[in-house]
Amino acid sequence: MLALTKKTDYALIAVSHLAKRAEPVVSAREIALACGVPQPILTNILKTLAGAGIVASTRGSAGGYSLARPVETISLHDLITTIEGPFQFVQCAARDTDSGRNACGLESSCPIRSPVSRVYGRMKEFLENVTVAELLDDPSVRDEPNAEDGGSVSFRGARPDQE
Repeated sequence: MLALTKKTDYALIAVSHLAKRAEPVVSAREIALACGVPQPILTNILKTLAGAGIVASTRGSAGGYSLARPVETISLHDLITTIEGPFQFVQCAARDTDSGRNACGLESSCPIRSPVSRVYGRMKEFLENVTVAELLDDPSVRDEPNAEDGGSVSFRGARPDQE
């Protein structure tokens, strides 16, 4: 099963919260309290997102975070790779960035390398073409409490008609 870490869940929650707020700057504490996310983890995530240019950080007593770009320009791929690192479906689909070589030792004899590479390409393309704005426009994934994690928002669930 493909799954993202809680950090990516929290990043999606934070970005969506920032997108919905009327205030230009929102503190990490406010996001954490409003969304039920642990503040120390959220603070680190927001720093990472700021380093990637997804959110902007404002220092000072009235400081906090705001979106650095419109949500229509933030792809799931941008967000996921910022938090998780390079997207990998399987080892053979990923290339070593230094050598350009395949990370899998079975490359020369693998019967599924080519089809898996195509699937990887399609998944990557899909993630690059889905924006955070699209998640916010879908009523099936808006601020619905998730009993599994104490009532916070989760973007993992499928729509009821897709289960």
